[in-house]
Amino acid sequence: MKDFKTPIIYLLILIIMMLLVVLKRVDDRNSELENIIKFNKENKEKAPIPLPLPVKKTPKKVTKAIEGIIGIIIDDFGYRNDEISDGFLKLDASMTYAVIPGHTYSSLFGKKAVEAGFEVIVHMPLENTGKTFGEEDFVLLTSMEDKIIQRRVEKALDQIPTAIGMNNHQGSKASANRKVVQNIAKVIKSRNLFFIDSRTTSETIIESTMDSMGVSTARRNVFLDNDDDEEKIKAQLMELAQKSSELGFAIGIGHVKAKTLSVLKKYIPELKEKGFRFEFVSKMLH
Repeated sequence: MKDFKTPIIYLLILIIMMLLVVLKRVDDRNSELENIIKFNKENKEKAPIPLPLPVKKTPKKVTKAIEGIIGIIIDDFGYRNDEISDGFLKLDASMTYAVIPGHTYSSLFGKKAVEAGFEVIVHMPLENTGKTFGEEDFVLLTSMEDKIIQRRVEKALDQIPTAIGMNNHQGSKASANRKVVQNIAKVIKSRNLFFIDSRTTSETIIESTMDSMGVSTARRNVFLDNDDDEEKIKAQLMELAQKSSELGFAIGIGHVKAKTLSVLKKYIPELKEKGFRFEFVSKMLH
């Protein structure tokens, strides 16, 4: 009869040994996990508190200092409707355009200029010390009665309805006459408009009279193109810029001329780059 006891004993011993090996491995694994947990805990307690991330600051926008504010009035629109008058409507600056009443293109240009983003005023004809030319139905004479003067100012404003102010065309005699100037001021005040004194004579009383009667006003500082020469126009434009720098703002007056347009096209961008700002004269009143 075969002896089965011995193999069974060996088998049991083998199973017991295998169980011991497995238990040992489990115990080692548990010890390893405990060590890892302990290590992490200790290092976490010792770890420095993380610093907050730096706040990213938005760089401040640098505003370029304004060297001076320049206002430019261009006189004598209304006579023409061509590439010269249209050229002024393409200038990249706030400009004020003075339209003479009583001409073929007066109303048309006033409308075109405002639609193009410019400011329009009436260029009112006043009696000169010498011979006074043109605009017979509008010119203001020192010999006229009050009602006639007022009626002519009203008529001029009605013909150019886009106008928000007025300046004087010629007028070295009438602009020194109290009766004429006071009657202009009455109409201007009733419509809440402004008047710029072109200062065609040192005897002018326009600015002081407008001031005393409560009408917003200002004066011309520089004539740009009494000489129809580009170098001289440029020199006058630079003088205007210099005055604007000294005074804070200054007003120049030019005319609808090809050379004036050429100088402005060339030097307005340069003056802007230097820090000068171009503004409507309606922003320069007192």
